[in-house]
Amino acid sequence: MHKIILWVRQLRRIPFFKISTRVLLVLLMVAGAWVATRTLDFPETIELNDKVIHIIVFFGFAVIMDLATSRHPFWLWKGLPLLAYGMIIEVMQYFSPDRSFSLFDWLADFSGILLYFLIKHTLLWVVSIRSIDD
Repeated sequence: MHKIILWVRQLRRIPFFKISTRVLLVLLMVAGAWVATRTLDFPETIELNDKVIHIIVFFGFAVIMDLATSRHPFWLWKGLPLLAYGMIIEVMQYFSPDRSFSLFDWLADFSGILLYFLIKHTLLWVVSIRSIDD
């Protein structure tokens, strides 16, 4: 696990990696805004829990945002911008005829970001405990 952490830190120093992850993040966020304001017609056989989708998407956004920049603290430079993006999406949906504003969707966005934060810090804690034991 320690080698993976060091590898990610090295990747962040490569200009092409930093630029490409930032471009990917922006493209995904633009695509997310587009999808969030469109009518989606899913077949009746597919049952998707909207809140689970929000958690998964914002977990992914947090991963990419964390890879794209090493700025700290996490919540100031990564968490808050993602939460603001989620709120902007909800406001856009308020004005969309086929969608609606949902504070619970925004809380699910927060949950995805928080889940990533907790998993990351748990893994870092485990690595630090193991390095102390070695």
